[in-house]
Amino acid sequence: MASKKRRKAARRMAKKHPVLTTVVIVLVLLLIGCCVLHTQGVIHIPFLDSLLTQDEENTGANGTKDSSQTVEGQGGAFTEEVISEISGSSVSIHFLELGNEYTGDCTLVKVGNTEVLIDAGSRKGSAAAIVPYVQNFCTDGVLEYVIATHAHQDHIAGFVGTTKAAGIFESFVCETIIDYPLYNTNSQIRKDYETLRDAEVEAGAKHYTALECWNNANGASRSYTLGTGVTMQILYQEFYETQTSDENDYSVCMLLTEGENNYLFTGDLEKDGEASLVKENDLPKCVLYKGGHHGSPTSSTTELLHAIDPDIVCVCCCCGSDEYTDNVANMFPSQAFVDRIAPYTDRVYVTTVVSEADEGYTSMNGNIVVYSKNGEISIRCSNNATLFKDTDWFKANRTLPAAWGG
Repeated sequence: MASKKRRKAARRMAKKHPVLTTVVIVLVLLLIGCCVLHTQGVIHIPFLDSLLTQDEENTGANGTKDSSQTVEGQGGAFTEEVISEISGSSVSIHFLELGNEYTGDCTLVKVGNTEVLIDAGSRKGSAAAIVPYVQNFCTDGVLEYVIATHAHQDHIAGFVGTTKAAGIFESFVCETIIDYPLYNTNSQIRKDYETLRDAEVEAGAKHYTALECWNNANGASRSYTLGTGVTMQILYQEFYETQTSDENDYSVCMLLTEGENNYLFTGDLEKDGEASLVKENDLPKCVLYKGGHHGSPTSSTTELLHAIDPDIVCVCCCCGSDEYTDNVANMFPSQAFVDRIAPYTDRVYVTTVVSEADEGYTSMNGNIVVYSKNGEISIRCSNNATLFKDTDWFKANRTLPAAWGG
C-alpha cells in the first residue's frame, strides 16, 4: 500500500513539474554512470573517491577489514620506557634477532605475567642474544610455556646454549614444554635438546607433544588460557602422526586469540602441512602471521593465506643470506613468498639482513614487536619500521608485485 502511494505521488510530481523531474532523472543517471566508471578506474572524482574508496582501501583479500592499513610502526632503540610501554600491553609478540648471519626462529609471546617462548634458533651461540632480550620482559625467570616446533638446529639450538652462553633451559624455569611428536633427524643438536628437556621434566616441568595436546591426552590440553580473554590453541595437522620425508612438516602450529585478534604461528610448515592445516582447522582471519619457513618459496601458500587473510606478516631470517641457496630469487624472503603475500597486505617486516661488514649481518627492522592494548594493534621495531617493500635490499633484489604498485 505504501509503495503504491509513493508511485502515485511521483506521477503527480512529474505531471506538475516536468522539467524539474527530467533534470533529477538526468542527474541520477549521471551519478550512477560516474560511480560505475569510478569503480572501473576510468575516472577519478574527489567526492566519489572519498565516498566509494574509504572502505575499499581498508578491505582485505577476503572482503574483511584490513586493520594493517591503519597500523603505523615505530622504530628506535628499546629503552626502559619502550620496554615498559610494551610490557604494559595486554598481548605482545616479539620476533627476535639471533645475533648472527644465520636464519632461525625465536618468538616470545607475553600476556600479562605469562610468557610463551616459541623456538630458540639459530645456533647454540644465539642464546647470548636471546636470553638477555627475554629477561627484559620475563622478569620472574619463569617461562610458563615453551614450544619447540620441530627438530632443526635453527629452531632449537638456543635451548641448549654453549659454555659461554647459557641456553634457555639453563637460564629459565620452564613449566610446560610442548614439542614435535615426530622427527627424522638423528642430529646431535636434537639429542642435546631432548636431553636437557628431559632434565627439565625431572626437575618438575610438564612435557607434551602437539598430538597429545590436540587429543587432550596424558594431562595435555588443546587450548590453554594465558590471560583474561586470551587463549593459546594447538592446531592439528596430519604430520603429527604421519611420517614424511620433510622434517619441516612436523612443525607444531599454534593459534593465539585475543578477542577478535588472531595470531598464527606455523614454524617451518611446508605446502603439504599447510594444506592439512587448512583442511583440519577452521582458521580465522589473522591480524598477524609469522611468515612460514622464513619466507621460503615452499611455504605461505595461497591456500593458507586465503584462509587467514593476514594484516601483518613478520619474517624471522637473515634476508638475502646464501646459507641455503645461491639463487637470489629463492633467498629468504623469496620472490614467490612476496608475490603470494602481496594481494593480502604490504605490512611485511623482516628481522635481519646480510651485510658487507665483517660480521656478515645487520638489522633490517631488528627485533619486531606487535602488541595490543585494548585490542588496538601497534608495531615497534628496535632498528626501524621500514616496510620490507621499501628497503634498499628489496629494491635491489625483488620485483615489486602489482598489488604493491609494481
